[in-house]
Amino acid sequence: MTSEIEGTAPVDDVAAAAAAALAVAAAGATCPPFRARPLTWVAFKTRQSFTLLTTRAVALHGTAVLRIGYGSLYLIFLLHEYPRHDALWGPDAPWTPALNQQFANDPGLDWFAVDRWWYTFLGHGGRTWFEFWYHVAILVCLLFVLGWRTRVTSVCFALTIMAFTGRDVFLTDGGDNIMGLMAIYLAFSRCGARWSLDARRRRRQAGKREAAGIADFSWPDTPGWQAVAELDRTREEIVTFLHNAAVLVIAAQICVVYAAAGLYKSQGSYWQNGTALYYTLHLDWFRPWPGLSDFMAGQSVMIAIVAYLTVFVQIAFPFAVFSKWLKYPCLVMLVGMHFSIAVVMGLPLFSAAMMVGDAVFLPTSMWVWVGKRVCGQVRRLPRPGLDVFSKRDQASEGDLDSKRDLGSKREPLFKRDLLSKRDLLFKRSRSAPATPQSPEASELPHQAQPHKSASH
Repeated sequence: MTSEIEGTAPVDDVAAAAAAALAVAAAGATCPPFRARPLTWVAFKTRQSFTLLTTRAVALHGTAVLRIGYGSLYLIFLLHEYPRHDALWGPDAPWTPALNQQFANDPGLDWFAVDRWWYTFLGHGGRTWFEFWYHVAILVCLLFVLGWRTRVTSVCFALTIMAFTGRDVFLTDGGDNIMGLMAIYLAFSRCGARWSLDARRRRRQAGKREAAGIADFSWPDTPGWQAVAELDRTREEIVTFLHNAAVLVIAAQICVVYAAAGLYKSQGSYWQNGTALYYTLHLDWFRPWPGLSDFMAGQSVMIAIVAYLTVFVQIAFPFAVFSKWLKYPCLVMLVGMHFSIAVVMGLPLFSAAMMVGDAVFLPTSMWVWVGKRVCGQVRRLPRPGLDVFSKRDQASEGDLDSKRDLGSKREPLFKRDLLSKRDLLFKRSRSAPATPQSPEASELPHQAQPHKSASH
């Protein structure tokens, strides 16, 4: 297993991060105090922040969790709707391409022609066209989860969500909107740097070069190649900056969603008097378990406390993320809230999309620990290709052990028989013992030599 798969950072990343930290620390020693030279201090802090944004990629494990989470959610969604996919998005769906085109040509929706075509392309062709692209979408989701060529598959995944969302806008909910936005942000991030086939491929290539004694690639020390090296370094800084910017936008998006939801709730009279959840539990559209909904609606004090706590946590979360420890209790309560929404109200896709988005706020050390534990459990699973051979090896070893145990049990009896024969020969011939001192000069058969038996 690679260090990328297990969740530990590669040696190159650790060295680069250490070098960046030393450079920042060395520069920090020359930073003047704020009171003495405030403008110089602000300029230094700005330059230091920009250096960190362009040289050190943050939340690599968090973006990998988002890639696996959102890709798996949409893959499960497409497979779950497979028996009804033609009625939902096919050419014969009630929401026809003509209606969709008319909706897109609304003066209030000033879209480009390319966007309108892309949002409705699933219904432009016939049934064969639709079936082909539906199966391609399933394949794209699977490759995105596995992290295969994420530079390409991340863009294809974002286009896939946009196409299905735009094909029938009345089938979407908040979960589809969140996943569509997150898919666009992930296309600009290094979501395949950890726990992916791309990371595994890079590790194997590095291992092959190291085994062959090939040094790491370096540009020739000539003016022309040094210019190319500078362009390559600039490209790496731009990619790192885009990744960090995408992570910041993802975190800001989650905070905006929670803050907007909390502020809108605080303006409603039902949330102010604590009865909003009571009326929500009596809506027929959100009652997959009527018995559970009726039981919870009967707990008037509890649902009032939960209503006030929900509004408070959602409004406070954008400020709690700046605290080192306060954000974790808020995340626990928000995850519990979304889990309750998924079970009680029957909205699993929306709840799962929000819970996956919350993963970006968790520290890298936690994901490293989770990765090690998961890899340890995976190693204990039986491998189909080696299961038969391992059983054969265990059976053969068991046969050998049984034979050895049987030989050791019979060894005292064998020795007694040999000694009785020797005594009989000694009594008859009154000569030297039949077993010579040298085993090589012995005329007895090999089985009669106890020191060469199987048990020895």
